[in-house]
Amino acid sequence: MHALNPLRTSLPRSWPSVRTFTTTSVRSQAVTTYSQTQKKPIGGFRGGLIGFLLGLTVAGGTGYYYLFDDYHAASNLLLSVVEELQKSTNKVRDYTSKIERIDAELKTLQEKSVTREQLLDLRTEVKKLYDALNIQQLELKNRVWTLEQDLSRIENFGGQR
Repeated sequence: MHALNPLRTSLPRSWPSVRTFTTTSVRSQAVTTYSQTQKKPIGGFRGGLIGFLLGLTVAGGTGYYYLFDDYHAASNLLLSVVEELQKSTNKVRDYTSKIERIDAELKTLQEKSVTREQLLDLRTEVKKLYDALNIQQLELKNRVWTLEQDLSRIENFGGQR
């Protein structure tokens, strides 16, 4: 029987196994008042309210953490998109400056270049000059031929005398 009750095993053997219970009126009043102050029941409403507030705080903190994490991820994504936009804007700016430079070069080349009409006029003038030179050559050939004819007559006439 002593093995089943742990309190009895810890008590010294010199105590008697049976105890008598005596109380006084002062002691019983003190015990009853002490037991009344010790046993404060937690009401269902108060416990539910505390649980609700605790759950609300935990859920709010967790929600805030995930919201902040999503905000941070979205902010990083937006920052990377802005950087890519900046790079593409710089490329467009470079292409625009190249186009403007090429356009200016094209305008200067157009000012210096010959139009089709001017080329046709020049071609016509060259043809006229070529024809004029050809006519002069033919005239010179004709003069040389006539001179050769005159010389051959003079030789023939001078040789007969």
